[in-house]
Amino acid sequence: MTSLAVALSAARPPAREVWVYDPDSVPEHRRRFIPRYGDDQWSLLALTKNPSQANDILHWSWFSDTYRETFRHAAWALIHHPLPDVHIAKHGAPMRAKLSTGRILKTVNQWSVFAEWLEKQGVTHLAAVTVEDLTEFAYYLSKIKGRSRNTVCSYLLALSRLHYYGDPHLPPADRLMEPPWISEGQDDYLPAASSRGENVAEPITPATMGPLLVWALRFVELFSSDLLAAHAERRRLHIRAQELDVPITPGCDAGLQAFLADLEFKGASVPVADWNPRTPLAPAALFLSAKTGTPVKKIHQVMRKPHWRAYIKDHHEPATLDTPVTARLGGQPWHESFEFYRSSTLIKHLVTACFIAISYLTGMRTGEVLALETGCCPDSGADQAAAKRHLIFGPVIEDGTNGEDDDEGGDPAMVHGRQFKRARDEDGNHDSAGAVRAPWIAVPQVVNAVRVLEALGPGDGLLFAAEVHDPRLPECRSSRSLAHATMANRMTSFIEWVNTYAEALGRSSEIIPPDPHGPVGAGRFRRTLAWHIARRPGGLVALAVQYGHMRTLISEGYAARSRGGIRDLLDFETARTVAENLSNINEAMHGGEGVSGPAARRLIHASVTEHQRFGGMIATTRQARSLLADPTLNVFENEEAFLLCNYDREKALCHPSRGGSDEAPSLGRCRSRCVNIARTDHHADRMMAAAENLRTQAASPLLPEPLAERLRAKAEHLEELAVQHQAGRITLEDGQYT
Repeated sequence: MTSLAVALSAARPPAREVWVYDPDSVPEHRRRFIPRYGDDQWSLLALTKNPSQANDILHWSWFSDTYRETFRHAAWALIHHPLPDVHIAKHGAPMRAKLSTGRILKTVNQWSVFAEWLEKQGVTHLAAVTVEDLTEFAYYLSKIKGRSRNTVCSYLLALSRLHYYGDPHLPPADRLMEPPWISEGQDDYLPAASSRGENVAEPITPATMGPLLVWALRFVELFSSDLLAAHAERRRLHIRAQELDVPITPGCDAGLQAFLADLEFKGASVPVADWNPRTPLAPAALFLSAKTGTPVKKIHQVMRKPHWRAYIKDHHEPATLDTPVTARLGGQPWHESFEFYRSSTLIKHLVTACFIAISYLTGMRTGEVLALETGCCPDSGADQAAAKRHLIFGPVIEDGTNGEDDDEGGDPAMVHGRQFKRARDEDGNHDSAGAVRAPWIAVPQVVNAVRVLEALGPGDGLLFAAEVHDPRLPECRSSRSLAHATMANRMTSFIEWVNTYAEALGRSSEIIPPDPHGPVGAGRFRRTLAWHIARRPGGLVALAVQYGHMRTLISEGYAARSRGGIRDLLDFETARTVAENLSNINEAMHGGEGVSGPAARRLIHASVTEHQRFGGMIATTRQARSLLADPTLNVFENEEAFLLCNYDREKALCHPSRGGSDEAPSLGRCRSRCVNIARTDHHADRMMAAAENLRTQAASPLLPEPLAERLRAKAEHLEELAVQHQAGRITLEDGQYT
């Protein structure tokens, strides 16, 4: 066979039997995915160390006979040869010396579009392409196909890369001339820029996210002990049946015969495998094998006899496990006895629930969750403060240290997880193994989900290992996690199961409604958590801490928003919240509700202005910027203090300097004397309700008197504020607006 070194040193195509990747550079468990140069398909899985990476495949059927071998050779060069720095410098950050598997797939696919277009123009080899052809192709992408600016830019970058590989690695006929945008710049070849960022995924609506999280946590914290016990019993029965998979010998069915005779004597039912109702009734062979100590082959042999066929027809029941159902929902057992053949479906739903809990309650990206390993969340020890928070660590680093800094003695604060989105090696290329990140802070519910997954696994390896949770063709899926698409499908199944279950129990109010923005995809949890955190007082700081970025740097690492970053995202959500609040206030005031406080008239003016300009709806980034740029509309609600802040930086007591550049109030530092405060009738009603609740607590004989006195004082203060509101409230007409 032609050696890899010789093939790489030649400017001619390698022999068809040459391995596309050097087997010595690929982990042994992935070598079976290495294609040969002449194969019709090239799997890229052997190039990546990301456990959740999909098996991207280059299909050479994308190219016609005219260009197939040309671009096969170019793809070989793309995989094996990094670009020199002199070429990378011409393009800046978008150009990398080597590409990730996903980008390789995308680049070759873009080449196939270019090759198809060339054939339609009558161009049969790359050396014949002219400047006019390249200019026309850019026009074709933007004007004829209507591709976005970013997409066209990606195509032009792919053609630039094809040109760079020409001289050193491809024969003369396959060398593309220098595209004009390399020397002239790309702007003249791109469509106009759009204000719309790449990340257009909507957060999951609260009406959907709320019940989804409730049911996920029910599985993790309420149902999991029963399901883990059922899983353990089912696994024991499987192992026992496998041990009995031996040649049939005389008398090996003694246990089965005794079991069946006892059933017939009592008129009892035979356990059957009813998991597939479209097939005739069949005995639960594995189940009976483990229960009676009989080989599976012998069970099939005995149960095919006419006598037992006739008996099963009238006497059958599901094969049920002995595991008791201990958890209760609404005072009743949450499930009937677990069935041997159906309990695996419930385990899948349990794994899905764990994924939902971890994804949503931490803000991890999907790939980061799927890359977690057993031991990623060590016990916090006896520290009571630490018991309320936990650190989530990533996969073990290959040197076996799990990221410990030897100089620090293994301090847990020095252990980092891994992120894949912007992982770069020392040369600035994508690192498929991921990059160390600061530990995630996790609430106890996340820890419980991790513990459940650890209990389901073999004791080491990935928490979402494919060979454990999706054991189809396990030899092909070793060291891989469940795929992104698999988790998306399982969430759909989870929601369907929950809704059917809730309907059957008469809990229609707890059904998970469909999200108006589409399926609940795995990638939307991070977006949803960011949305909820950002809308809370101090939310921007909390979000920066949890997602591992300072606010000025977040655009580098969240949601791939290349222009605005998360700052634009959060500004958009801030504007949407302000618009919704002001529109609600305007509607309430038209219904006769009043407002009070030093900023009452400013609040009325803001609500009317917002309603006239936006109507409570912020649909574009431009509208968001316009609203936030108007200082009269900077109104923020502080639910904890029962007030609205009509923010004026120069008057704000929460910022003593008042001369800085604070763009939002510090709602955790509201002062009752601040002239930015306004309250509505709704706030007054809530203050009276809160005061009543405090007085009820103070009346408890179990409460120490000093604490009861403080609660009564707080209640009196709230009642005074409510009375002051009623005395000083003004309405829409009083505010001189109609």
